[in-house]
Amino acid sequence: MRRAALFARSAGLALALVTCVAGLRPQMLAAEEVRMSVDAARGAAAMALQQGQSELALVLADGVLLGAPGDIQGLLIKSRALRDLGRGQEAAAPARSAFDTAEDLRDRYFAALLMAQARVSAGQRGVAQIWLRRAAEIAPDEQTRAVAVQDFRQVRRLTPWRVSLNATVAPSDNLNGAPKTNTFTFAGLPFVNPSAVPLSGQRLVLGADYVYRIALSETRRLNFGAGLEMQRVRFSNDAKSKVPGLRNADYRQDALTLRLGYEARGQDGAWLAASRVSLMRRWLGEVPLSDVARLDLSYGRSLTPDVIAAVRLGLEAEQRHDAGVRDAQSRELGLSLTRRFSGAALKLDLSQADTESESRAVARATHRAALSYALGKPVGGVLPRVTLAWEETAYDRGPTTFWTAPRRDEEWSVSLDVLVPSFDYYGFAPEIGVSFRDRSSNYTIYETRSTDLRLGLKSVF
Repeated sequence: MRRAALFARSAGLALALVTCVAGLRPQMLAAEEVRMSVDAARGAAAMALQQGQSELALVLADGVLLGAPGDIQGLLIKSRALRDLGRGQEAAAPARSAFDTAEDLRDRYFAALLMAQARVSAGQRGVAQIWLRRAAEIAPDEQTRAVAVQDFRQVRRLTPWRVSLNATVAPSDNLNGAPKTNTFTFAGLPFVNPSAVPLSGQRLVLGADYVYRIALSETRRLNFGAGLEMQRVRFSNDAKSKVPGLRNADYRQDALTLRLGYEARGQDGAWLAASRVSLMRRWLGEVPLSDVARLDLSYGRSLTPDVIAAVRLGLEAEQRHDAGVRDAQSRELGLSLTRRFSGAALKLDLSQADTESESRAVARATHRAALSYALGKPVGGVLPRVTLAWEETAYDRGPTTFWTAPRRDEEWSVSLDVLVPSFDYYGFAPEIGVSFRDRSSNYTIYETRSTDLRLGLKSVF
C-alpha cells in the first residue's frame, strides 16, 4: 500500500470531513469538522467498508482523493462503496482509473475485480467475465487467481447467455480424403484416375456458438442457440502441382445452425434429460449445399457415484440443393458409459445409424465404437486425452450399376489431444492434437489413409 511514502507526502495535510462518528447514518450526523491525515482517512474509509458503512466510506474516500488525487487505495475504496450502494455504473470509473494507473500488480488485480463487480451490479455480466479473465491473468499468486476463477464461474452460471469461440488449424497430408491408390480394375482392365491423389495442406476452422437460457424452474430450462462454423483450406504447392487448376475456394465450407432445446434434471442431480431441434444451412464453395433438420433426444443418469450412463436418439432429414437424389433421412441410436477415477475418466461410446436415400453413395448403415481416456488433473503440466475408434459402414448397394456388390468399409482411427493449461492466456490454453485414420474397403478406390495435426485454443475455466 506504500503507506510510508503516502504518509510522508501527506504530512501536515488536513482534510475537512463532515463527521466520522461511527455507527450513525449520514442524515443524522452533525456538521462537526474533523481533521486527519490522508493516511488516517484512508484507514478510516477501509474500516467503514468493513463495518458496512458504505456512505461514510464514500465520503472518506472522496476526502482521500481530494487530498491525494489518483490515490490507488482511495479509488478502490470509492469503487467498492459505490457498488455497495447500488451505483454500479458510477463504480466502474474509479476502478478503471485505479487499474490504468496502478503500478503494483496486486493493486491492478483488485482493480480488475472491482471493475467486474461494478459491471455485474450494472447488469453487464458479459463485460464482467472479460474483467475476471483479466484479473486471473494478472493475479499475483495462485490463491488470488483461484478467487478470480471462482468468481468467473459464478458470474457465468448466473449469465443467461453464453458465447463459445473455436479456432483450429489442422495441417493434413490428405485434405481431400483421396484413396490410397488411384488405380482400379474394371472388367479385368486396369484404370488410373490422375486426380484421385492425396493433397496436402492446412485446414482452418473458425466457429462461434451462442446460447440463451430461460429458466422455467429450478430444474427445467429452455435453450435458444445459434452457431456459425467456417472451414477454409490452403493447399500446398506440392498439391497444386499434382492437380492443375486446384482452387482453395472450391473446398470452402460454411454452416449456420439455429437451435431450440429443453432440459430437465432431477432435484438431486442424479439424471438429466434433454431434447433439441436444429435447423442448419450448409454451403460448399460459396454455393448452398443442403438444408438439414434434426431432432436429438438424450437421457443421462448416474448409476453409481463414479459411473454415468447416457442414451441418445437422433432423427435427421437432409435436403440437397446440388442433387435431389442425395436427399436423405437418418436415424441414430447411441449409448455411452463413463467411469470416473481419481483424476481421470474412461468413456465407452457405442452408436448405430441408418441412412435412407435414393443415392448409392448415401444409403448405408453405420456401426461405431469409441473408447477414450482422459486425465482430469495435469501431469507434467499437460492434460492428455486419447481416443481409439472403430467404424463399419455397409452401403445398401454397389457404387455403380456395373459394380453391383454392396460397398463395405471399415475404418480405424486413433487420436491424441493434449491441453497445456500451464500456458494459458486470459484463461485460454493451447490444445495440440494428432490423429491417424485408416479405411479399408472392398473397392480399392474408397480405401484411404491420413494423418492430421490440430492446433487450437480451449478455455480452461
